[in-house]
Amino acid sequence: MAEIEVPGPDWQPAVPLPCYTGKNPAYQYSVWEHCAPLFQMIGSLVLPVQSMARRLYLQVQRSWDGLDELDVVLFRLEGFSFAISKHDGDLCGVSDIWLIQPHQRADEALDTLLQVVGVSMDAVAFHGDTHAAPAQSS
Repeated sequence: MAEIEVPGPDWQPAVPLPCYTGKNPAYQYSVWEHCAPLFQMIGSLVLPVQSMARRLYLQVQRSWDGLDELDVVLFRLEGFSFAISKHDGDLCGVSDIWLIQPHQRADEALDTLLQVVGVSMDAVAFHGDTHAAPAQSS
């Protein structure tokens, strides 16, 4: 059987949206970003994942999602299913808060998390979904 060679690239590396520009017909996203539409982002906190996990006696999972390493915890709290994640490459230094099962009570879910973790709204870097609309300042 004859060996078939794939030609080398004629463009820049594939990068994730919204940074995508150029002629590459592909854009890349991480495994976490692929799953994220199943989740509802409700905000970010200026707290490390580890401190929140320690407060709740949760184990932090260290993972890699295709583009970067990250810390993540997934848990259920007072009827809300949460994921808290932080990518190593996140320059903002915040932990993203997600609802695993999106619903209309996102504000109540965030309030519940803050209360149980024992912090005030001062820990909220922003509130809302940064992927759906501009971030709302708290």
